[in-house]
Amino acid sequence: MTFAWLVWEVTREPLSLGHLGLAQGAPLVLFQLFGGVLADRTNRLRLLLVTQVLTASTLTIAVGLTVLGLVRVHHLLALAALSSIFRAFDEPSRMALVPQLIERERLPNAIALGSIPWQASRMIGPSITGILIAAFGGAVGLGMAALCSFGALAFYSRLRVARGAPGHGGQRMLSQLLEGVRFVVHDYVFASLVCLALFNALFGLSYVTLLPVFADVHFHAGSIGYGLLQAAHGVGALVGTLTIATVAYRIRRPGRALLIGAAGMGLALMTFAQAPTMGLALGMLLLVGFGNTFYLTQVSTFLQQKVPDHLRGRVMSLYALCWNLLPLGGLVGGALAAAVDARFAVLFGGGMVAANALLFLMSRRLRTLA
Repeated sequence: MTFAWLVWEVTREPLSLGHLGLAQGAPLVLFQLFGGVLADRTNRLRLLLVTQVLTASTLTIAVGLTVLGLVRVHHLLALAALSSIFRAFDEPSRMALVPQLIERERLPNAIALGSIPWQASRMIGPSITGILIAAFGGAVGLGMAALCSFGALAFYSRLRVARGAPGHGGQRMLSQLLEGVRFVVHDYVFASLVCLALFNALFGLSYVTLLPVFADVHFHAGSIGYGLLQAAHGVGALVGTLTIATVAYRIRRPGRALLIGAAGMGLALMTFAQAPTMGLALGMLLLVGFGNTFYLTQVSTFLQQKVPDHLRGRVMSLYALCWNLLPLGGLVGGALAAAVDARFAVLFGGGMVAANALLFLMSRRLRTLA
Protein backbone atom coordinates (compact mmCIF):
# COMPACT_ATOMS: atom_id res chain seq x y z
CA MET A 1 0.00 0.00 0.00
CA THR A 2 2.75 2.44 0.95
CA PHE A 3 4.77 1.84 -2.22
CA ALA A 4 1.73 2.68 -4.35
CA TRP A 5 0.87 5.81 -2.36
CA LEU A 6 4.46 7.10 -2.40
CA VAL A 7 4.70 6.62 -6.17
CA TRP A 8 1.43 8.53 -6.61
CA GLU A 9 2.57 11.24 -4.22
CA VAL A 10 5.89 11.72 -6.05
CA THR A 11 4.54 11.69 -9.63
CA ARG A 12 0.72 12.22 -9.63
CA GLU A 13 0.63 10.14 -12.81
CA PRO A 14 -1.57 7.02 -13.24
CA LEU A 15 0.99 5.58 -15.67
CA SER A 16 3.63 5.67 -12.93
CA LEU A 17 1.40 3.36 -10.89
CA GLY A 18 1.44 1.10 -13.94
CA HIS A 19 5.25 1.25 -13.93
CA LEU A 20 5.17 0.18 -10.29
CA GLY A 21 3.01 -2.75 -11.33
CA LEU A 22 5.59 -3.69 -13.95
CA ALA A 23 8.45 -3.42 -11.44
CA GLN A 24 6.59 -5.71 -9.06
CA GLY A 25 5.24 -8.13 -11.65
CA ALA A 26 8.15 -8.70 -14.05
CA PRO A 27 10.46 -10.38 -11.48
CA LEU A 28 7.66 -12.77 -10.55
CA VAL A 29 7.22 -13.74 -14.20
CA LEU A 30 10.96 -14.33 -14.57
CA PHE A 31 11.74 -16.13 -11.30
CA GLN A 32 8.60 -17.61 -9.71
CA LEU A 33 8.69 -20.91 -11.60
CA PHE A 34 12.36 -21.39 -10.73
CA GLY A 35 11.37 -20.71 -7.13
CA GLY A 36 8.99 -23.66 -7.40
CA VAL A 37 11.76 -25.86 -8.78
CA LEU A 38 14.01 -24.93 -5.86
CA ALA A 39 11.18 -25.73 -3.45
CA ASP A 40 11.11 -29.24 -4.92
CA ARG A 41 14.91 -29.63 -4.87
CA THR A 42 16.12 -28.07 -1.62
CA ASN A 43 15.17 -27.65 2.02
CA ARG A 44 12.00 -25.57 1.86
CA LEU A 45 12.31 -24.13 5.35
CA ARG A 46 15.91 -23.02 4.79
CA LEU A 47 14.95 -21.34 1.51
CA LEU A 48 12.09 -19.57 3.29
CA LEU A 49 14.44 -18.19 5.95
CA VAL A 50 16.92 -16.84 3.39
CA THR A 51 14.26 -15.04 1.36
CA GLN A 52 12.74 -13.53 4.50
CA VAL A 53 16.11 -12.08 5.56
CA LEU A 54 16.53 -10.47 2.13
CA THR A 55 12.99 -9.07 2.12
CA ALA A 56 13.39 -7.52 5.57
CA SER A 57 16.70 -5.95 4.51
CA THR A 58 15.15 -4.42 1.38
CA LEU A 59 12.31 -2.84 3.35
CA THR A 60 14.81 -1.45 5.88
CA ILE A 61 16.68 0.31 3.05
CA ALA A 62 13.37 1.75 1.80
CA VAL A 63 12.62 3.10 5.27
CA GLY A 64 16.06 4.72 5.47
CA LEU A 65 15.73 6.48 2.12
CA THR A 66 12.26 7.76 2.98
CA VAL A 67 13.25 9.04 6.43
CA LEU A 68 16.27 10.87 4.97
CA GLY A 69 14.10 12.47 2.27
CA LEU A 70 16.17 10.90 -0.50
CA VAL A 71 13.52 8.65 -2.00
CA ARG A 72 12.72 9.12 -5.69
CA VAL A 73 10.44 7.21 -8.02
CA HIS A 74 13.33 5.14 -9.44
CA HIS A 75 14.30 4.14 -5.88
CA LEU A 76 10.76 2.96 -5.21
CA LEU A 77 10.60 1.00 -8.46
CA ALA A 78 13.98 -0.67 -7.82
CA LEU A 79 13.15 -1.63 -4.23
CA ALA A 80 9.72 -2.93 -5.27
CA ALA A 81 11.41 -5.07 -7.94
CA LEU A 82 13.89 -6.48 -5.39
CA SER A 83 11.05 -7.36 -3.02
CA SER A 84 9.29 -9.22 -5.82
CA ILE A 85 12.44 -11.18 -6.70
CA PHE A 86 12.70 -12.46 -3.14
CA ARG A 87 8.97 -13.13 -3.04
CA ALA A 88 9.27 -15.27 -6.17
CA PHE A 89 11.40 -17.75 -4.20
CA ASP A 90 9.57 -17.29 -0.88
CA GLU A 91 5.99 -18.14 -1.84
CA PRO A 92 6.47 -21.59 -3.47
CA SER A 93 8.39 -22.82 -0.42
CA ARG A 94 5.81 -21.45 2.00
CA MET A 95 2.87 -22.90 0.09
CA ALA A 96 4.56 -26.29 -0.40
CA LEU A 97 5.25 -26.53 3.35
CA VAL A 98 1.56 -26.44 4.28
CA PRO A 99 0.79 -30.15 3.65
CA GLN A 100 3.90 -31.07 5.68
CA LEU A 101 2.36 -29.31 8.69
CA ILE A 102 -1.32 -30.24 8.30
CA GLU A 103 -3.07 -33.60 7.80
CA ARG A 104 -4.49 -33.89 4.28
CA GLU A 105 -8.11 -34.28 5.41
CA ARG A 106 -7.91 -30.98 7.31
CA LEU A 107 -6.49 -28.97 4.42
CA PRO A 108 -9.75 -27.22 3.35
CA ASN A 109 -10.32 -25.72 6.80
CA ALA A 110 -6.60 -25.10 7.38
CA ILE A 111 -6.13 -23.19 4.11
CA ALA A 112 -9.20 -21.04 4.79
CA LEU A 113 -8.32 -20.35 8.41
CA GLY A 114 -4.66 -19.81 7.55
CA SER A 115 -5.61 -16.90 5.33
CA ILE A 116 -7.43 -15.06 8.14
CA PRO A 117 -4.33 -13.16 9.36
CA TRP A 118 -3.66 -12.00 5.79
CA GLN A 119 -7.26 -10.93 5.29
CA ALA A 120 -7.40 -9.26 8.71
CA SER A 121 -4.25 -7.33 7.89
CA ARG A 122 -5.87 -6.12 4.65
CA MET A 123 -8.88 -5.01 6.67
CA ILE A 124 -7.09 -3.33 9.58
CA GLY A 125 -3.69 -2.41 8.14
CA PRO A 126 -4.73 -0.12 5.24
CA SER A 127 -7.17 1.95 7.29
CA ILE A 128 -4.57 2.50 10.04
CA THR A 129 -1.75 3.06 7.56
CA GLY A 130 -3.79 5.60 5.58
CA ILE A 131 -4.21 7.70 8.74
CA LEU A 132 -0.53 7.32 9.70
CA ILE A 133 0.68 8.27 6.20
CA ALA A 134 -1.53 11.36 6.29
CA ALA A 135 -0.12 12.32 9.71
CA PHE A 136 3.54 11.28 9.50
CA GLY A 137 4.38 10.36 5.90
CA GLY A 138 5.18 7.15 4.02
CA ALA A 139 8.15 6.17 6.21
CA VAL A 140 5.72 4.92 8.87
CA GLY A 141 4.04 2.46 6.48
CA LEU A 142 7.36 1.10 5.25
CA GLY A 143 8.67 0.89 8.83
CA MET A 144 5.67 -1.19 9.89
CA ALA A 145 6.22 -3.52 6.93
CA ALA A 146 9.89 -3.94 7.84
CA LEU A 147 9.07 -4.72 11.48
CA CYS A 148 6.51 -7.32 10.38
CA SER A 149 9.13 -8.95 8.14
CA PHE A 150 11.60 -9.25 11.01
CA GLY A 151 8.80 -10.64 13.19
CA ALA A 152 7.96 -13.25 10.58
CA LEU A 153 11.63 -14.21 10.41
CA ALA A 154 11.66 -14.79 14.17
CA PHE A 155 8.66 -17.11 13.91
CA TYR A 156 10.02 -19.03 10.90
CA SER A 157 13.29 -19.66 12.73
CA ARG A 158 11.37 -21.64 15.37
CA LEU A 159 9.49 -23.79 12.85
CA ARG A 160 10.33 -27.49 12.81
CA VAL A 161 9.48 -29.73 9.85
CA ALA A 162 9.78 -33.50 10.22
CA ARG A 163 10.41 -34.36 6.57
CA GLY A 164 13.61 -33.28 4.83
CA ALA A 165 14.31 -31.83 1.41
CA PRO A 166 12.22 -33.32 -1.44
CA GLY A 167 15.29 -34.00 -3.64
CA HIS A 168 15.66 -33.87 -7.39
CA GLY A 169 16.63 -37.38 -8.48
CA GLY A 170 19.47 -36.14 -10.68
CA GLN A 171 17.19 -34.01 -12.90
CA ARG A 172 18.29 -30.62 -14.18
CA MET A 173 16.36 -27.56 -13.03
CA LEU A 174 14.99 -26.79 -16.50
CA SER A 175 13.75 -30.36 -16.92
CA GLN A 176 11.98 -30.19 -13.59
CA LEU A 177 10.43 -26.85 -14.48
CA LEU A 178 9.08 -28.18 -17.78
CA GLU A 179 7.76 -31.29 -16.02
CA GLY A 180 5.65 -29.14 -13.71
CA VAL A 181 4.34 -26.97 -16.57
CA ARG A 182 3.44 -30.04 -18.66
CA PHE A 183 1.54 -31.54 -15.73
CA VAL A 184 -0.72 -28.48 -15.49
CA VAL A 185 -1.12 -27.89 -19.24
CA HIS A 186 -2.11 -31.49 -19.96
CA ASP A 187 -4.74 -31.65 -17.18
CA TYR A 188 -7.91 -29.76 -18.19
CA VAL A 189 -9.17 -29.16 -14.66
CA PHE A 190 -5.82 -27.94 -13.31
CA ALA A 191 -5.29 -25.72 -16.36
CA SER A 192 -8.78 -24.20 -16.02
CA LEU A 193 -8.36 -23.44 -12.34
CA VAL A 194 -4.99 -21.82 -12.97
CA CYS A 195 -6.61 -19.80 -15.77
CA LEU A 196 -9.22 -18.51 -13.31
CA ALA A 197 -6.42 -17.27 -11.06
CA LEU A 198 -4.66 -15.72 -14.06
CA PHE A 199 -7.72 -13.70 -15.13
CA ASN A 200 -8.31 -12.66 -11.53
CA ALA A 201 -4.80 -11.19 -11.30
CA LEU A 202 -4.48 -9.64 -14.75
CA PHE A 203 -7.96 -8.15 -15.03
CA GLY A 204 -9.69 -8.42 -11.65
CA LEU A 205 -7.54 -7.35 -8.72
CA SER A 206 -5.47 -5.04 -10.90
CA TYR A 207 -8.02 -2.42 -9.77
CA VAL A 208 -6.00 -2.22 -6.52
CA THR A 209 -3.26 -0.37 -8.43
CA LEU A 210 -5.75 2.36 -9.36
CA LEU A 211 -7.31 2.83 -5.92
CA PRO A 212 -5.21 5.97 -5.24
CA VAL A 213 -6.85 7.57 -8.31
CA PHE A 214 -10.36 6.65 -7.12
CA ALA A 215 -9.65 7.90 -3.59
CA ASP A 216 -7.98 11.15 -4.61
CA VAL A 217 -9.63 12.14 -7.90
CA HIS A 218 -13.09 10.55 -8.02
CA PHE A 219 -14.05 10.59 -4.31
CA HIS A 220 -11.74 13.41 -3.06
CA ALA A 221 -10.96 11.40 0.10
CA GLY A 222 -7.13 11.42 0.07
CA SER A 223 -4.99 8.83 1.84
CA ILE A 224 -7.69 8.09 4.45
CA GLY A 225 -10.18 7.24 1.71
CA TYR A 226 -7.52 5.09 0.06
CA GLY A 227 -7.15 3.14 3.30
CA LEU A 228 -10.93 2.73 3.61
CA LEU A 229 -11.23 1.38 0.06
CA GLN A 230 -8.44 -1.12 0.75
CA ALA A 231 -10.06 -2.08 4.05
CA ALA A 232 -13.48 -2.65 2.41
CA HIS A 233 -11.98 -5.35 0.21
CA GLY A 234 -10.32 -6.82 3.30
CA VAL A 235 -13.59 -6.98 5.27
CA GLY A 236 -15.33 -8.79 2.42
CA ALA A 237 -12.39 -11.15 2.03
CA LEU A 238 -12.40 -11.95 5.75
CA VAL A 239 -16.12 -12.76 5.63
CA GLY A 240 -15.51 -14.96 2.59
CA THR A 241 -12.69 -16.75 4.40
CA LEU A 242 -14.82 -17.46 7.48
CA THR A 243 -17.67 -18.64 5.25
CA ILE A 244 -15.47 -21.15 3.44
CA ALA A 245 -13.86 -22.34 6.68
CA THR A 246 -17.35 -23.00 8.09
CA VAL A 247 -19.26 -24.48 5.14
CA ALA A 248 -16.52 -26.02 2.96
CA TYR A 249 -17.78 -29.57 3.49
CA ARG A 250 -21.43 -28.56 3.06
CA ILE A 251 -21.09 -27.21 -0.47
CA ARG A 252 -22.56 -29.99 -2.61
CA ARG A 253 -21.32 -28.61 -5.93
CA PRO A 254 -18.08 -26.72 -5.20
CA GLY A 255 -17.21 -26.42 -8.89
CA ARG A 256 -20.39 -24.54 -9.70
CA ALA A 257 -20.14 -22.50 -6.48
CA LEU A 258 -16.61 -21.26 -7.17
CA LEU A 259 -17.44 -20.32 -10.76
CA ILE A 260 -20.54 -18.38 -9.64
CA GLY A 261 -18.36 -16.67 -7.03
CA ALA A 262 -15.89 -15.62 -9.74
CA ALA A 263 -18.68 -14.27 -11.96
CA GLY A 264 -20.21 -12.38 -9.02
CA MET A 265 -16.86 -10.79 -8.24
CA GLY A 266 -16.53 -9.54 -11.82
CA LEU A 267 -20.03 -8.04 -11.82
CA ALA A 268 -19.44 -6.33 -8.47
CA LEU A 269 -16.20 -4.87 -9.80
CA MET A 270 -18.01 -3.48 -12.83
CA THR A 271 -20.54 -1.80 -10.51
CA PHE A 272 -17.72 -0.36 -8.37
CA ALA A 273 -16.15 1.17 -11.47
CA GLN A 274 -19.28 3.24 -12.09
CA ALA A 275 -20.13 4.01 -8.45
CA PRO A 276 -20.99 7.71 -8.07
CA THR A 277 -20.46 7.80 -4.29
CA MET A 278 -17.92 6.51 -1.79
CA GLY A 279 -20.64 4.58 0.07
CA LEU A 280 -21.65 2.50 -2.95
CA ALA A 281 -18.00 1.96 -3.85
CA LEU A 282 -17.25 0.58 -0.38
CA GLY A 283 -20.25 -1.75 -0.59
CA MET A 284 -19.18 -3.11 -3.95
CA LEU A 285 -15.61 -3.68 -2.72
CA LEU A 286 -17.05 -5.73 0.15
CA LEU A 287 -18.67 -8.00 -2.46
CA VAL A 288 -15.49 -8.07 -4.56
CA GLY A 289 -13.45 -9.18 -1.55
CA PHE A 290 -16.00 -11.83 -0.59
CA GLY A 291 -16.29 -13.28 -4.10
CA ASN A 292 -12.54 -13.23 -4.63
CA THR A 293 -11.74 -15.15 -1.45
CA PHE A 294 -14.77 -17.45 -1.75
CA TYR A 295 -13.68 -18.93 -5.05
CA LEU A 296 -9.89 -18.69 -4.85
CA THR A 297 -9.77 -20.47 -1.49
CA GLN A 298 -11.62 -23.38 -3.09
CA VAL A 299 -9.22 -23.34 -6.04
CA SER A 300 -6.21 -23.39 -3.70
CA THR A 301 -7.70 -26.23 -1.64
CA PHE A 302 -8.30 -28.39 -4.70
CA LEU A 303 -4.75 -27.86 -5.96
CA GLN A 304 -3.17 -28.65 -2.57
CA GLN A 305 -5.25 -31.82 -2.20
CA LYS A 306 -4.82 -33.23 -5.70
CA VAL A 307 -1.27 -32.31 -6.80
CA PRO A 308 1.38 -35.05 -6.32
CA ASP A 309 3.84 -34.30 -3.51
CA HIS A 310 6.94 -34.37 -5.73
CA LEU A 311 5.40 -31.71 -8.01
CA ARG A 312 3.88 -29.54 -5.29
CA GLY A 313 6.45 -26.73 -5.33
CA ARG A 314 6.30 -26.33 -9.10
CA VAL A 315 2.52 -26.50 -9.44
CA MET A 316 1.95 -24.12 -6.54
CA SER A 317 4.59 -21.75 -7.94
CA LEU A 318 2.65 -21.66 -11.22
CA TYR A 319 -0.54 -20.94 -9.30
CA ALA A 320 1.22 -18.28 -7.21
CA LEU A 321 2.66 -16.76 -10.39
CA CYS A 322 -0.85 -16.25 -11.76
CA TRP A 323 -1.96 -14.73 -8.47
CA ASN A 324 1.10 -12.51 -8.31
CA LEU A 325 0.62 -11.14 -11.81
CA LEU A 326 -1.63 -8.59 -10.09
CA PRO A 327 1.12 -5.93 -10.34
CA LEU A 328 1.61 -6.73 -14.02
CA GLY A 329 -2.13 -6.40 -14.49
CA GLY A 330 -1.68 -3.02 -12.84
CA LEU A 331 0.40 -1.99 -15.86
CA VAL A 332 -2.55 -2.81 -18.13
CA GLY A 333 -4.91 -0.96 -15.80
CA GLY A 334 -2.57 2.04 -15.59
CA ALA A 335 -2.24 2.20 -19.37
CA LEU A 336 -6.04 2.03 -19.84
CA ALA A 337 -6.52 4.67 -17.16
CA ALA A 338 -4.00 6.96 -18.88
CA ALA A 339 -5.62 6.38 -22.30
CA VAL A 340 -9.26 6.70 -21.14
CA ASP A 341 -9.77 6.93 -17.37
CA ALA A 342 -9.57 4.78 -14.21
CA ARG A 343 -13.29 3.94 -14.26
CA PHE A 344 -13.05 2.45 -17.76
CA ALA A 345 -9.95 0.44 -16.78
CA VAL A 346 -11.72 -1.19 -13.81
CA LEU A 347 -14.94 -1.72 -15.80
CA PHE A 348 -12.98 -3.56 -18.48
CA GLY A 349 -11.18 -5.73 -15.91
CA GLY A 350 -14.38 -6.73 -14.15
CA GLY A 351 -16.01 -7.60 -17.47
CA MET A 352 -13.11 -9.89 -18.39
CA VAL A 353 -13.32 -11.77 -15.06
CA ALA A 354 -17.10 -12.23 -15.32
CA ALA A 355 -16.94 -13.37 -18.96
CA ASN A 356 -14.19 -15.90 -18.21
CA ALA A 357 -16.14 -17.41 -15.30
CA LEU A 358 -19.38 -17.60 -17.29
CA LEU A 359 -17.51 -19.35 -20.11
CA PHE A 360 -16.17 -22.00 -17.72
CA LEU A 361 -19.68 -22.49 -16.31
CA MET A 362 -20.49 -24.14 -19.63
CA SER A 363 -17.98 -26.93 -18.85
CA ARG A 364 -19.57 -29.95 -17.18
CA ARG A 365 -16.19 -31.14 -15.83
CA LEU A 366 -15.76 -27.90 -13.92
CA ARG A 367 -19.38 -27.58 -12.79
CA THR A 368 -19.22 -31.09 -11.25
CA LEU A 369 -15.81 -30.57 -9.64
CA ALA A 370 -15.73 -32.16 -6.16
